[in-house]
Amino acid sequence: MITVEAATVLGVLAAAAFLFVSEWVSADVVAVLALTALVLSGILTPEEAFSGFSSSAVISIAALLMISTGLVRTGVIKWIADRLSSWTRESYPRLLFVATMAPGILSGFIHIVAAVSIFIPALLRMARRSRVHAGNLLMPMAVCGLAGANLSLIGASHNLVVNSLLQEQTGRSFGFFEFTPVGAVLLAAMVLHSMVFKKILQKAEEEPRDRAPQDPIGDLVRRYQLNDRLWEIQVTKDSPVCCKTIGEIGVGRRYGLNVLLVLRGGRQLPVENGEFAVEADDVLAVAGRRDRVETFTREHEGLVLMGQPVAEQEFTWSAFELVEVVVPPHSNMIGRSLREADFRHRTGLVGVALWRDHHPIRTGMRDIPLEQGDGLLLFGTKANVRNFRPRPDFLWLYKPRKEETVPSLHHLGPLAALIFILVVVIAALDWVSIAVAALAGAAAMVLIGAMTPLVAYRQIDWRTLILIGGMYPVGTALQKTGAAGQAADLIVVVFGSLHPAWSLLAVGFLTLLLTQPMHSAVAALIMTPVAIQVASQLQADPTGFAVAVVVGASASFLMPVGHPAVMLVQGPGRYQNGDYFRFGIGPVLLVLGVIAFIIPLLWPLRG
Repeated sequence: MITVEAATVLGVLAAAAFLFVSEWVSADVVAVLALTALVLSGILTPEEAFSGFSSSAVISIAALLMISTGLVRTGVIKWIADRLSSWTRESYPRLLFVATMAPGILSGFIHIVAAVSIFIPALLRMARRSRVHAGNLLMPMAVCGLAGANLSLIGASHNLVVNSLLQEQTGRSFGFFEFTPVGAVLLAAMVLHSMVFKKILQKAEEEPRDRAPQDPIGDLVRRYQLNDRLWEIQVTKDSPVCCKTIGEIGVGRRYGLNVLLVLRGGRQLPVENGEFAVEADDVLAVAGRRDRVETFTREHEGLVLMGQPVAEQEFTWSAFELVEVVVPPHSNMIGRSLREADFRHRTGLVGVALWRDHHPIRTGMRDIPLEQGDGLLLFGTKANVRNFRPRPDFLWLYKPRKEETVPSLHHLGPLAALIFILVVVIAALDWVSIAVAALAGAAAMVLIGAMTPLVAYRQIDWRTLILIGGMYPVGTALQKTGAAGQAADLIVVVFGSLHPAWSLLAVGFLTLLLTQPMHSAVAALIMTPVAIQVASQLQADPTGFAVAVVVGASASFLMPVGHPAVMLVQGPGRYQNGDYFRFGIGPVLLVLGVIAFIIPLLWPLRG
């Protein structure tokens, strides 16, 4: 018979689940409300209620977020993405393999959202270069990233939550790489699924296109009448134009085009005259009419017309950006032209259009003396645009979108990578706890200058920490009131007469269902006490059941709201809600297969 206390906990949990699904209230507020209700009902003491905020899981998650931020800001993750981008060439199978395997492996050790955020722009560019729709790559990447989170104990927040609850309730804990074999099998299966069933998401090839009407920078470009004037062209390794000069190719003389800038190896190079030599993997920023650009790329093998540079989007394939500034009163630039001020060499930016007297001026605008109130459309690589400081000569009208990678910190990349490796090694060898190792690593990132304390605090996902800290005592309440045992009784009654693998599968399946509409850590907080009770009643090793919760909680890919990683790819991949279910049903079956067959092999369910 269910007790009043157990019924109260289950009622609070049901109300919280309803609010999580309905999204009437933000998830962190729901967690605080649930915590308050359990204290006011007398089920939890204040000490028990606030224990979640001081748990090793919450501390580890915060510190690991800081370490991931250091790796992103110093360009370590971007460096990996760029190296893989150059390896794929124009091979779609190789591209799909890299798009799934690389983020999957990275997600086993750094925050999955950081890995996905860096890989989205890289994959958008690879897709453009290979004439593949980005939607064929991004969802498989997100799904494999979630699967890769099972490669280590620090792969996901819910891994640490399950480990902390397992240690509190049984005295056992996971080793750093204890469930790595499960993660490796699952990741390999997801990659293979993405390769074999790629037609599930098959979309038409990408074509260079103008900006979307709702893109604010697109409106700006149309105002300056530059819709068909700026283009990016990728030079592939086998192009016959390699090692030829701009003059020899006849870019200006024959096609009437103007090469503004060249991006080579991450560095922007100015093109002063026709003697500039083109090399393999160069990205050319070209000004000219669409028909002439298309003729130029069509008549020279190995030139890929990427499209028009884009900006003011969360994720973009473009290597260049457009920004707008205005000349304020008392500016030193009043009466001086951009050429006279040597603006191009000082800033690395090129002026492509001038706005004066309600109309744009494009031809010869770099030689026109500037006046107060003039608008300038500037063009350059993302690094140069972000390094540009307009004051006091200019004021921003359209600022560049903030990028997580900071070019001025890239020299710290090797040191940041070393700090991360030391954290993993120390935690794996169990010299100190993960929380201590991660905190030391986060402090080291601040000490080397990869981030300031203020940046570190801003990068921590406080809403997630409050969500986990607030819901953490729910596990204690479930255990304390016997509600976890009664839920376990129900599973054992239904599946107890069968092989324990069926009960294991039930635990994993319930976790998988819960993690679709709510945060995976919350699903883990609810199901871990239940899983431990099921194992106890079956007299089985609770470790295997805890691993089933870990694996089930990682399968948040049937709905776009299931996890931030799958939500991030929705816009760039142009996915509809139904696409998630169509592609995700196969991975769900793979997850259930791993729970039913692989976990019992590694953690025998019967003594």
